[in-house]
Amino acid sequence: MLAGLHRLSGVGGRPAGRPVPLSAGRTFTLPDLGEGLTEAELLEWKVEVGDTIAHDQVVAEVETAKSVVTLPSPFAGTVTALHCPAGEVVRVGAPLLSVAEPDGASGAVLTGYGTGASERWAPSHVLQVGEVEESDARVPLRASAEKFLRAHRDTPSVTIWADVDATGLLAERASRGVGLLALLARACLTGLAEFPEFNSRVDSDRGEVVRLSQVHLGFAAQTPKGLVVPVVRDADRLSLDALAAELRRLTDLARQGALPAGHRTGGTFTLNNYGVFDVDGATPLLNHPQVAMLGVGRITDRPWAVDGLVEVRKVVSLSLTFDHRVCDGGTAAGFLRHVVDAVGGGGCGCKVIAG
Repeated sequence: MLAGLHRLSGVGGRPAGRPVPLSAGRTFTLPDLGEGLTEAELLEWKVEVGDTIAHDQVVAEVETAKSVVTLPSPFAGTVTALHCPAGEVVRVGAPLLSVAEPDGASGAVLTGYGTGASERWAPSHVLQVGEVEESDARVPLRASAEKFLRAHRDTPSVTIWADVDATGLLAERASRGVGLLALLARACLTGLAEFPEFNSRVDSDRGEVVRLSQVHLGFAAQTPKGLVVPVVRDADRLSLDALAAELRRLTDLARQGALPAGHRTGGTFTLNNYGVFDVDGATPLLNHPQVAMLGVGRITDRPWAVDGLVEVRKVVSLSLTFDHRVCDGGTAAGFLRHVVDAVGGGGCGCKVIAG
């Protein structure tokens, strides 16, 4: 009932306007904001009913589990209705506002500045005078919790891993003048060309695996405000130098909180660097609808057998997490060995272990 009163009274003293049929004018719906999230909280309206707005004018601010995002209008005209009040959680695809306008839509860009989820909490019990016992605290689940549960429940994922001598990889970085991420990305891309099973998605309704014709490489980037996964579009068509430049560009945009929506969604395979957390690996949840992810651990000094002798070498752990519906373990091991050989210069031995 309170939600209904909020709708009638408007937002922050602004009239919400009488809802109009979705066929009247154009209706702007909440777009997919990336990370596989299905909803966002409407933080603030920047317009009122009756306002005249321009193409790409910011009309609202929303918060997902990963970031706060400003929403520019794809339509120009007069606002005829606001379909939800500030503070309401809105599903992707739900109507936000309606606009009466004569022109077509523009190519609006959604600009995000990450904040991470806000952990608002309150004590479950307020202490009275004289009470000394500590109270429990309740912290709300992040909006991404449902996505994680669905990924764990619906995807039969398996992780395999291997250790590899990365001495050759470090030497190549020095000789080519590009970062390790670009070299690892190139190894993944050549592996996907040989093993296209991992650049696909599962159509559960039709019982089919859909092999994708384009490779859009997602990579995990740690920012001051949380983890973001930028997407390099058509990564397989880029030279090594162009790939390295695009990885740097998107990382910088992510850290500035200015990553465009076109590079926040649509990834077909993810490269995840766990080494930045000073750990060797993980068994991650896949980013639905992707079916595979390569993980890279930290590079450490370890004893390694070289031509029958034990030497101290730079060693890294690589892992592949994949949806078992798209292939068997042998195919997965083949992909991981391909990446291992690329990292080790084609001459390293490895032992692949399923887990």
